[in-house]
Amino acid sequence: MEGDKKGITSEELKQHNKAGDLWISIQGKVYDVSKWANEHPGGDVALMNMAGLDATDAFIAYHPGTAWKYLDKLFTGYYLTDFKLSETSKDYRRLASEFAKLGLFEKKGHITMYALTSIVLMFCAVLYGVLCCQSVWAHFGSAVVLGFLWIQSAYIGHDSGHYQTFLLLFSKRRFPDRALNILGILIFWTWFPLLVSCIPNWPERVMFVLTSFAVTAIQHVQFCLNHFAADVYTGLPEGNDWFEKQTSGTLDISCSSWMDWFYGGLQFQLEHHLFPRMPRSQLRRVSPLVQDLCKKHNLSYRSLSFWEANVWTIRKLRNVALQARDLANPVPKNMLWEAVNTHG
Repeated sequence: MEGDKKGITSEELKQHNKAGDLWISIQGKVYDVSKWANEHPGGDVALMNMAGLDATDAFIAYHPGTAWKYLDKLFTGYYLTDFKLSETSKDYRRLASEFAKLGLFEKKGHITMYALTSIVLMFCAVLYGVLCCQSVWAHFGSAVVLGFLWIQSAYIGHDSGHYQTFLLLFSKRRFPDRALNILGILIFWTWFPLLVSCIPNWPERVMFVLTSFAVTAIQHVQFCLNHFAADVYTGLPEGNDWFEKQTSGTLDISCSSWMDWFYGGLQFQLEHHLFPRMPRSQLRRVSPLVQDLCKKHNLSYRSLSFWEANVWTIRKLRNVALQARDLANPVPKNMLWEAVNTHG
């Protein structure tokens, strides 16, 4: 090392991989995040998964440029001496930098306004259908609309969920606007039962609740298709294969642009995993560039129709079930053992 720089090898870094002794490296500099883990806005699990490893790509993916200044107080004075940056990571970081220069992480367009407007209009339609109509079909239609309302609300909640709003809600850690968030939950479990009680009889009430939940379940199916049909890996990540891990563990759902409202833009799940801070409205725009990068490095880019993804998912679940049933397989090869002892 030149000058007064102190060096540390990747193997030495790996020794600091547990709670209370947790080091990571970012762009060649080594940081001690042992104490910071409990204060980390994303929780300590994310740091534990990268303990003793290079976390540059993950840091770039999840943090804005303003976060870099907070690293200085965690710097150990050591530099990683033998870290080799893969060509894939180089291209990923270059692409992330280009997107930042274009302002794609800040350009949300009008997606929030459109989503909130559609939610208000659907809520008004639901209230009208329940309170002002006596027809069972009107109540059924209102339940369907309410399901779509919840889907759109979930997309907004998903965006805020990247800041772990609800995981933190009942924790002992300091959390901004905790009372308001708890109040929001209480308000929901007040107005929804009241709305259901306005329906004239119990059969229709049960129909209303089940229908609204069933429509909302479509969104859960979508997210399962994005993840369950893809590959999985056991053990902790290697640190320098961020891009590769996302391409192997995620797939997209192909559809026309007019379906972006229904899917919330998250049918581009691979792009979302690679650039989680990017507004959903920009994911279709960057998709061709991600495809080119995957092609360049001979990585899989899977974009399936909704029905194809269902077939893939069912086939994958069947294969996993058959492996889990075979208890004769030794640990850790048995899938049931891996599911119970998952790493994160």
